[in-house]
Amino acid sequence: MMTDDTSILTTRYTFAASAPGFLGHSLHLHRQRTGLSSAQQRALLGLHGASTDGLWTRLQAMPLPRPQHVDADLQRIVAHVLTSFPRATIHTAQLTAFLRATSDA
Repeated sequence: MMTDDTSILTTRYTFAASAPGFLGHSLHLHRQRTGLSSAQQRALLGLHGASTDGLWTRLQAMPLPRPQHVDADLQRIVAHVLTSFPRATIHTAQLTAFLRATSDA
């Protein structure tokens, strides 16, 4: 039986999205500290509706930026995930603010 590569990647992204050291874990901590729901956080990042579910999962599965290169790393990460979702946008400044608020807490 042949395994679907997309299924393997989705499983990997879903696992990484909740693991420490990845954006998803930090975004989860930010939601806990601020009381935002996942939907509210996604909306603030510009990710509206079910059509962005795959992008949201993939974004959360990206490793955290290096502390001394947060802005440059986040620009690179966002550009990378958007290659698979060319019609989407991510508010990188808001993402940066969420991560900085989490690291300052």
